[in-house]
Amino acid sequence: MKPVQLFLAGLLALACTAVAQGQSRGFEVPADHAALIRLPGDAAAIIIGNPNIADATLYDARTIFVTGRVYGRTNMIALDDNGRVLYTSDLVVTQSGRGTVQVFRNTERHSYVCAPECQSVPLIGDASDWFSGVSGQQANRTSAGGGR
Repeated sequence: MKPVQLFLAGLLALACTAVAQGQSRGFEVPADHAALIRLPGDAAAIIIGNPNIADATLYDARTIFVTGRVYGRTNMIALDDNGRVLYTSDLVVTQSGRGTVQVFRNTERHSYVCAPECQSVPLIGDASDWFSGVSGQQANRTSAGGGR
């Protein structure tokens, strides 16, 4: 192989590696937050690999709102009317560190969100009894109309 060809082959390999690394992160959204994706064409369907991790709503033909549910990684695909792929990406739901405080008591963890007053917010990994109790209270409050 000539030196110029070897140089170009090296550049091509480097470019492919950079593209692959850039795509490996995927689209990120914090848990309990929404994010926006603009599509290059009109979508007819959205598929989420694991809807327990994230949810996606087609706002209009070119706009998707993605909501992170729990921490994890899944994928998302948007298709047009003819079934062609408009968008595909890994979808990573991360922990939101904004105003989050975690209190450890021996091996048990309790989570709070402070903005500016602290309120208990159960997160995966919290003490199971505490998680169940707070989750139940939140479910009751939600079913009662969201009052405090």
